[in-house]
Amino acid sequence: MLNISENAMVALQEVKNDLKGKFDWKFSSQNLKKATFHLLNVNGKLLRPTLVFVGAESVGLNSMKYVNLAIAIEYLHISSLIHDDIIDKDDMRRGLQTVHKKYGLENAILAGDALIAKAVALSSVYGENVVKKISEAAFRMCDGESIDFCTQRRNVEMTIHNYLEIAKKKTASLISTSISIAAVSEKMGDDVIAGLSKAGESLGVAFQVRDDVVNAVGSFELGKRPGKDDSVFNRPNIVTVFQLQGNNRREAIEKGIELMSHNVENAIEVLSAFEKINYIKKIIMTYFDEEELRKYL
Repeated sequence: MLNISENAMVALQEVKNDLKGKFDWKFSSQNLKKATFHLLNVNGKLLRPTLVFVGAESVGLNSMKYVNLAIAIEYLHISSLIHDDIIDKDDMRRGLQTVHKKYGLENAILAGDALIAKAVALSSVYGENVVKKISEAAFRMCDGESIDFCTQRRNVEMTIHNYLEIAKKKTASLISTSISIAAVSEKMGDDVIAGLSKAGESLGVAFQVRDDVVNAVGSFELGKRPGKDDSVFNRPNIVTVFQLQGNNRREAIEKGIELMSHNVENAIEVLSAFEKINYIKKIIMTYFDEEELRKYL
């Protein structure tokens, strides 16, 4: 996420600096400590913390106030990655061995749980409504992951309806929460929170679709290893969904890009009611660049 405001950039740097330091609970088990910190040692895209600050500034709030909240959401996100890698039996994450491969299944499960616990502790300072909102997102992520797994086992059909349900729950729920959570904390009103949440859901679906397209084209430049194809494992992927509808691979990828852009447009339309829409639009359009994806077709 590029071109965020100077204030949000400072807040994001605080997240990077504090991501390890804020997990300051004392470990008796050094194995659990290593497992918990494994992915904290390598910064990911930090999309969700960025969206916490984008959402705050879109309604005139100061990003710096929500640094700990952004860290809490990133902890929850990382916990979901650890558990997702266990379910998907993946060996690599962010250029490292996955937590369960390096430290064992038991420590990986416990590390994910520990991160959830710390996320709750950090977010609780911001009020009951914040904890409730984050907890609801966590539940939806679990529900979406279960449907995802059932699809892989061929117990759930890979239709566009089921794909979108998985994307909204597994991916978009936390993104929607991220962009709206500062407004929730400040009790800014149902219309404001609902608007930000709706825009966040559309962005979350767009993000998942983009990730699927990148997976399908398999480019190192875009952050995916060539050959790491979801279709081999029957994992829900928008390109596979469109291929099952009778489209060839290129047509399916094009339709995926169109679906991504449609959701981005929906998000921008909703966000137009908020402050700094041009600033927000610039951030969004930088990330969801159609032509950047088409270069790899």
